[in-house]
Amino acid sequence: MNKIKIVVLAISGLLINLVDAQEKYQPTWESLDSRPIPEWFQDAKFGIFIHWGPYSVPAWSPKETYTEWYQYWLQGRSLFGNGNFKGDEVAVHHEKTYGKDFTYYDFGEEFKADLFNPDEWAQLIENSGAKYTVLTTKHHDGFTLWPSKEANDRGFAWNSVDIGPKHDLVGELTTAVNKTNVKMGLYYSLYE
Repeated sequence: MNKIKIVVLAISGLLINLVDAQEKYQPTWESLDSRPIPEWFQDAKFGIFIHWGPYSVPAWSPKETYTEWYQYWLQGRSLFGNGNFKGDEVAVHHEKTYGKDFTYYDFGEEFKADLFNPDEWAQLIENSGAKYTVLTTKHHDGFTLWPSKEANDRGFAWNSVDIGPKHDLVGELTTAVNKTNVKMGLYYSLYE
């Protein structure tokens, strides 16, 4: 019995030393930049980043700007980017195209993902020569591409399982990509 206790204590001590020996990173650029790059990433010259959500329905923004910021520009009647803007371009376009009573949140039901075929997408990504892909699982608008009760905390459904596609897009694409030699990454942005 004592020998078992000694072995357990010895193993516990080794494990504690291993945990203590791990690098501890600080919230500074110097510390974060000291993290080792994963071995597989050293030779991954090409990857695919997928931005996809309700902002894909209007799929519009002025030249030199990003469509995924559509809600922010619509609601704030502001605009930034590399062009010369008045600031209300998205709001003017939106009201002209969809009407004043059509809110950004109405795009959730319109976002159908009707051409989504995860196995086909995964094979296309692999065939392209990409070594990794990253899916935006939630952008600044708070819409999640997976079932999330927290995304619905604004008083209505705001995720891809409850409205729109009616699919767990993150789960289905991840499962499909994991069948290939491509690494799967997930991007998550805070709404707040």
